[in-house]
Amino acid sequence: MINKRILFVDDEPSVLEGLRDLLRKERKRWDMVFVQSGDAALAELAKGRFDVVVSDMRMPGMDGAELLGRVRDLHPSATRIVLSGHAEREAVTRAATVAHQFLSKPCDGTVLREVIDRTCELRALLDDEALRRIVGEIAKLPSVPATYLEMTQKLASQDAGPADIARIVERDPAMSAKILQLVNSSFFGLAQKMSSVGAAVSYLGLETLRGLALSLHVFSAGADAPPIAGFSLPLLQRSSLIKARVAKKMLADPKAAEAAFTAGLVCDVGKIVLALGMPARFTQVVEAVQKENRSYVSVEREQLSVSHAEIGAYLLGVWGLPFVVVEAVAWHHGLTATLEGALDAKSAVHLANRLVDEKLALPGEGSGESGPVDEAVLQRFGVGKELARYRALVDTECARSGAA
Repeated sequence: MINKRILFVDDEPSVLEGLRDLLRKERKRWDMVFVQSGDAALAELAKGRFDVVVSDMRMPGMDGAELLGRVRDLHPSATRIVLSGHAEREAVTRAATVAHQFLSKPCDGTVLREVIDRTCELRALLDDEALRRIVGEIAKLPSVPATYLEMTQKLASQDAGPADIARIVERDPAMSAKILQLVNSSFFGLAQKMSSVGAAVSYLGLETLRGLALSLHVFSAGADAPPIAGFSLPLLQRSSLIKARVAKKMLADPKAAEAAFTAGLVCDVGKIVLALGMPARFTQVVEAVQKENRSYVSVEREQLSVSHAEIGAYLLGVWGLPFVVVEAVAWHHGLTATLEGALDAKSAVHLANRLVDEKLALPGEGSGESGPVDEAVLQRFGVGKELARYRALVDTECARSGAA
């Protein structure tokens, strides 16, 4: 087994020495390099590949944001983590476009190990180095232009409240993913991961959101994604919102319901990554889906060796979203036939995805599953008699969104 290579960058020798002591037990499975400047870090990266780069923000000369931006451009498959004691909004917004995760000093050794281990494990979702590079190059995802405009206009108004902004954000997978990435960073000191978009908007506050949306354009416009015949970002947005609402209403537990809503909202974000990061190859996927009447999942795995489900889960996991959300996204097209037990966020998103795709009958959606959902499928989740109610939920949400 090849050891993971981790590069730590901090201008304070005492901090690097502390990290060496903190992670001494990991030397058998990690190859760790410690350097004191951005230039030294780039020199090490020029010598060989690193799986993870952990950098301080404030350093003389090249600071952490500039360094990680260079890493993103030159070595996009490396996971980029900020480890900093500075949590002001300017630092967060500057790092938002170049870092996958944010950790605050002093950082508990267990937390640091878990974050690095988790990001390395998520890399296993994508065995193709080229695809890891594509995901690594994605600093921001496109939002539908109308939604982006509504967001910026509402933020600029004097009477906007968190609930108003949350209603806009919840309609957009890209905005939701970025909001959750930021709020779950250690910069904001949450005791546990947050999977509710509404709670995340309230926690961040309007001033931070204005800085993100208006100053740095973290929520980029949909024009950033090249047009692909047969692929509609607004349609993806609408169907994702329907899936999110249906999955949420399947669950009684509020925490599980919020996680299911978030996972449903971002379950197809991998398609946005493909459209943005490799438009030519994704165009071929879309053409095959339409001409051969096959599912996106089957064509993607044939042509790319990986599907949008794994790509989306990988990106969201690297961004630090809660594991329950990442897991649901990874499995929204393929839970095993033997799965049993109570309905949870993962299975609710899977079922909502199948039922909504069945209802909308969009090209490439639903045909890759094992036929229409029936009571036998639901029995595995302990809700064998709920099919009629679930389909009614789908009908209601489709009508609500204008997709009926």
